[in-house]
Amino acid sequence: MFQNWILPKDKMQSTIKEVLDALGCSLEADTVWDYIQNDPNYGNSNLSSKQVNEYAQRLALKASNAKTFLKKYDDLRSRNTDNLSDIIVSFYKLVCDEKRSRVTKPKVSPKPILGDNKHQITKEDLPQIKDKLLKAVDESKKLVMKSFEEQESKLRPNWYNSLDLPNWHKDNPAMSWDFPKEPTPIIASLAGIPIASQENIIIDELLYVFSGVPGNYIVHQPVKDALEPRCFLISEDLDDALKQIVQQMLPLASNYSIVRRFIEQCNMWSGQVLHALVSAIEILLKDYYTMIAQLETEHMAGNLSLQKLWYYVLPTMHTMQVLAAILTNIGKSSYRGGAVLTVLHDKTNALMGDARAQEISLFLTERACRPYLRVLDQWIHKGTIVDPFQEFMIEDNELVNKEELPVDYSADYWEKRYSVQRERVPKFLEKYTDIILRTGKYLNVISQCGKSIAKTNTEDIKYSLREQNYSAIIQKAYAFASKSLLELLLKEYDLMGRLKSAKNYFLMSQGDFIVQFMDATEQELSKKIDDIIPSKLESLLGLCLRLSAASHDPYNEDMRVELLPYDLQFQMFKILSIETEEEKEYKQNKDCPPLTGIETFSFGMEVKWPVSLILNHKAIACYQMIFRHLFYCKHVERLLCRVWLYNKVVKRFSEARQYAEAFALRQRMLSCVQHLQYYMCVEVIEPSWCQLIHSLDKVHNVDEVLERHNDFLESCLGDCMLTSPQLLKAVTTLCLVCVQFCTFIQEMHKYFVDAELNSMLGSTYDHTEYGEGSACGGGGAASGAGGGASASGSGGGSSDSFSRSVSRYGLRFTAALLSVLAIIERMARDNNTNKLLNISARLNFNTYYVKQLEKFCSDDKLLEGDKKQVGS
Repeated sequence: MFQNWILPKDKMQSTIKEVLDALGCSLEADTVWDYIQNDPNYGNSNLSSKQVNEYAQRLALKASNAKTFLKKYDDLRSRNTDNLSDIIVSFYKLVCDEKRSRVTKPKVSPKPILGDNKHQITKEDLPQIKDKLLKAVDESKKLVMKSFEEQESKLRPNWYNSLDLPNWHKDNPAMSWDFPKEPTPIIASLAGIPIASQENIIIDELLYVFSGVPGNYIVHQPVKDALEPRCFLISEDLDDALKQIVQQMLPLASNYSIVRRFIEQCNMWSGQVLHALVSAIEILLKDYYTMIAQLETEHMAGNLSLQKLWYYVLPTMHTMQVLAAILTNIGKSSYRGGAVLTVLHDKTNALMGDARAQEISLFLTERACRPYLRVLDQWIHKGTIVDPFQEFMIEDNELVNKEELPVDYSADYWEKRYSVQRERVPKFLEKYTDIILRTGKYLNVISQCGKSIAKTNTEDIKYSLREQNYSAIIQKAYAFASKSLLELLLKEYDLMGRLKSAKNYFLMSQGDFIVQFMDATEQELSKKIDDIIPSKLESLLGLCLRLSAASHDPYNEDMRVELLPYDLQFQMFKILSIETEEEKEYKQNKDCPPLTGIETFSFGMEVKWPVSLILNHKAIACYQMIFRHLFYCKHVERLLCRVWLYNKVVKRFSEARQYAEAFALRQRMLSCVQHLQYYMCVEVIEPSWCQLIHSLDKVHNVDEVLERHNDFLESCLGDCMLTSPQLLKAVTTLCLVCVQFCTFIQEMHKYFVDAELNSMLGSTYDHTEYGEGSACGGGGAASGAGGGASASGSGGGSSDSFSRSVSRYGLRFTAALLSVLAIIERMARDNNTNKLLNISARLNFNTYYVKQLEKFCSDDKLLEGDKKQVGS
């Protein structure tokens, strides 16, 4: 065990003794030596110097004098004492084990003194019982005081433990201006003394008692609570008439004792408001002591009788009673900060009929409000909070510096960084809480932009029973802050230009740029998401921005490319947090084929502070959802236009009439998609945008800008059919049918050309097998023009002809369109909105297709699965 020891035994004991002397504990050197001998871990601890210093600092907290112990530790470390780290660790373990053993040591139950027949209570047992009861009461008081000290320590900063602050009232109870805690007995008798002499003695006694000093004939009783009224004992030998007058004046001493106890229990962590209140009370007590001194002068001159004393202290008794009642309410409720001001304000209003008492209460309230109103003045004129004791109504939840703010933090910054703590709001400022919050927030944003803020109002806020005195100052500061921040955003940071830039890209107002971009990225976006190279898309985006009219946009370099790992429906319900049972199927990302670039692509925008307060993460997400919807519809339109190019080639064939039904279906699909785009861009986005621009000309603060912009986005999302899961799914299904039809026509185009060539050469076109499954879930068979080609299903199954397949796509398209129209009409009826009926009128179609749908569904040759698929 001693193989790791380097020090000899005598040097070891010398070091232990030095540490014990500095520690000042009750341990003995031999006890420590035995502990180290039996410690198997001694000499094996490979601790760093930082860890050893931490152990030393923890051990210093348990020392009688922390500074002395740390000084001795530094001395031993400077002398390069060997194994010092192991000795310090052993000491720390030993001290902790000693205290833990004291706590966990089982208590021996006392011998029974009550209860059974073996031990009957006698008069000799009563003193023992009394001593044990008093001891139990003292222990309970210590536990209560310990809990109070623990609650108080939570408000202290971390560096408080390193301060060697004395507790004057605990260590030196004689320094208290209140009565001693321990009661004193009546040590003199008034028996046989004439009444006139008794009166002089009692006047002298009362003057001492009024100052918190116990007398010989009037003694105080101990109190159980810090703010409990104090009782007094009067000598029984005092004349009854004099005793009655004395008893009427003793409440003054009791109330004075309450005031003194309240003052002395307030410490440096009670807060600035209580400190100011205590300071105001001390001013009042100064006048009280002056009155006591004047009365004593009168008494020494022989001009003071007991009746005169009663007459002189009567007004002061009422004042002290009011003061004690206020402090008792504050102390028992443990109020701090704004809650204290609320109690003072209510008490001042309640004393409306008592001019003197109201004057005292008003003085206390005005003085106590000063530090609180000083913080308020700094907040509404500078946008900063200096509140070390957490008393102000606004709490700053700042976690990071301004330079570390990401774009996503902007929304949280505005909504969550500054919050109102309702329990700290004084009652006389309740109606101005929202204005105060917004004023400071506006100024804080201005200061974070690097702008200096000059205080426009030189008048300080002062408490008054008339709210107009400080409401005018608050309103003026609010008007200045809101105007300054709004001008900063609109003029210096060009908020309107930013919003127009977002509209050009996300709402597809920059037409030539969108066309060029889709032409350039069509091949890349047609791939699966895992096969797309984002850097290539970024390069193509930059190229299109430079070659189109978007090159004149000063914010085009802020545009980014984003490939989201989910489709539009999943993003929609993820952003809106839809949680109903009916909509869970839309929110869940079910197993589906890998998404393509068209389904996952969206623009992103890099927005800097402070514009990111308006174009925050949530707003950008709403713009992205609208863009993805418009972008996909534009993609479907381009596919249908490409089919139109194929149809132009087919129209030159000799048997072009056989493709007339496909031409008509393509035109119906193209017309439907174009009407959808026209409705969203012209009838929804443009009117809402014009309304937004018009409303922004009339706003007075940034909160109104946020409200108008959010209303614009919500209006666009709702009217663009994105907020209803059923309608969004129906529109997506409609577009999917169009995409499948385009894929089918593209697959069949080569068969059209081959059939026409065979017809021109006069040969019979070979039977070619193809199925709907090859065309993205839809398809059919091609029919040659000259050879009258037909398609036969593989594996003995039946397959439809080309015209039959086109009819099937037509009926699927009609069914999807019917579903969209039915949902639109139901929503317009339930929500009493007419805007959705505009798209219903545009998408209205001939009832001929409905009849064809019914006829087709009744065809016996149609498969049961297809009937279910096209059925409404």
